[in-house]
Amino acid sequence: MTLFAVKRPSLGRLASGVLLAACLSGGAHAGAPYRLAPGDTIEMALAGLPDQRQRATVQLDGTIALPAVGSVVVAGLTPAEFQSRMEALMPTKVFRFRAPDGREQVQVVRPGDVTTWVAEYRPIYVAGDVLTPGQQAYRPTMTVRQAITVAGGYSLLRSRAGQLGPDPVDMRRDHDSLWTEYLKEYFHALRVRAELDDQETFDQRPPRSSPLPTIVASGVAQSEAESLKISLADFREERSFLERAVREAGEQVTVLIQREQEEEKGVQADSQELERVNKLFGSGALVSQRISESRRALLLSSSRRLETTAQLMRTRLQVEEYGRQLERVANQRRITLLRELRDSNLRLADLSVRIQAISEKLRPLGNVSSTPAAGNDLRSEVVIVRKAGQQWQRLPSTEDTEVEPGDVIEAVFRGEGATAAAVQ
Repeated sequence: MTLFAVKRPSLGRLASGVLLAACLSGGAHAGAPYRLAPGDTIEMALAGLPDQRQRATVQLDGTIALPAVGSVVVAGLTPAEFQSRMEALMPTKVFRFRAPDGREQVQVVRPGDVTTWVAEYRPIYVAGDVLTPGQQAYRPTMTVRQAITVAGGYSLLRSRAGQLGPDPVDMRRDHDSLWTEYLKEYFHALRVRAELDDQETFDQRPPRSSPLPTIVASGVAQSEAESLKISLADFREERSFLERAVREAGEQVTVLIQREQEEEKGVQADSQELERVNKLFGSGALVSQRISESRRALLLSSSRRLETTAQLMRTRLQVEEYGRQLERVANQRRITLLRELRDSNLRLADLSVRIQAISEKLRPLGNVSSTPAAGNDLRSEVVIVRKAGQQWQRLPSTEDTEVEPGDVIEAVFRGEGATAAAVQ
């Protein structure tokens, strides 16, 4: 890409001064200006030509490659020195460009037309007792506190030398997942107890030790409450149906008993009539036809009584069957509910043990996002490891110390109470 610039020295000098000040204030440590190093990314522009920008990353050998000037050694330079070097190099370059009217023109860059700045700084690294150690993008005026916050805050997972363990984020996820299952079983058990006692409501407050948001517990409790209403309504309707069937069959038994008694009287009357007719026939006072009619009448009344007796027996059996069915429904429902309650209690006990176990694992981790509370006999120590020349230096720091690109921040806990910072 060919670079060229229009001769506008006043604008270039103004932009150069502003950006230079920003680079000096953002990248410099107190008392020492910032110096470019491999990994930094710089940009260069020429006044009046904002589209003709050059961007390059400082290589391991300390050089950058720009099409306009070639390879330039910049490592170790301050932003001001880099600006001066480019102001010295660019005016030695002649740029040819084609004007809008098609004519070719030659343009010489003046020192005031050159503007340079640091586009991206080397990343910083956070290590030690933080939740998510690793690389972070550097931002001007960034402090140790901000870097630790981006790293997820303090964690005691690595506070003991050689201690290994799972990721506290995964453990916290598993802990909350177990609590979700616990809440489901907890409210299910309350619902079953209420159904056993034929109660329409139950206590929908979550356990005091629940770490989950109230809205989660409310949703689970509301679902179980709706299930309780539906289950009670269904059982009461079935019980009402069977009770009504028993009552109606009992009324039918009463009617059949009365009918059987009346038909028994009819049979006795027809039997007596047949006996009287037989005596009269024997004395010659009646013809045989009269005897046949009396016999048919007795046979008919006896048949009706027999049918009524059979129907009465069937109805009584039906009453007993309805009664047994009503009892079976109630007993089966109670057995099912007791089994559900037993299983829920077993699952609650198992979940409680698992929650306790993972809580004990989380207890020494201190899965928190800030410094441990006072009274835990803990203190955090922060050291910035910074390369000065060819030497690495360890600089004791505070959370308000500003960091520089390429710094390694080590955050550790000291004290006998490291195991006391626990997630409640």
